[in-house]
Amino acid sequence: MKPRAAALIVASAVFGGCTPIVRYSDELVSAKSGRTAFTRAPATLGGILGFIVGIPIDVVALPVTYGVYASQSTVTRDPLSIFLFPSFVLMQAGILIAAPVDLVEWGVWRWWQEDATLTPEERERIEAEYDLIQQQWTDYPVEWIYPHAPRG
Repeated sequence: MKPRAAALIVASAVFGGCTPIVRYSDELVSAKSGRTAFTRAPATLGGILGFIVGIPIDVVALPVTYGVYASQSTVTRDPLSIFLFPSFVLMQAGILIAAPVDLVEWGVWRWWQEDATLTPEERERIEAEYDLIQQQWTDYPVEWIYPHAPRG
């Protein structure tokens, strides 16, 4: 096996998906993550600029994204996430420009701060929100295979 192919296999195993990157970029702009405006402001600005730069790319990629949209099931396809995919990617990349600022903030501020503990009221509110979300999951259309149970 060639070294380039081996490196590609190792890289695909290590970097298996985009989910951790998207979560990190979402934390960079979220006030709930404990980051200050020192980090959130450049991240937000980078995200806005990335989205704006992506709009012309969305227009150019329209034939491809329409093909993807038309090939998906009408139940599960989401036009915004399909047609604005290039803008979404560039928005996340723009947010990641603030990663060095986040490192500086962590080095001078967050690493020595104590973790916030939840009060019983906050824990109850979070559990109530979780229960509400689980009740809403039942609305998703399900194709019954066996046994043929009545819907409802």
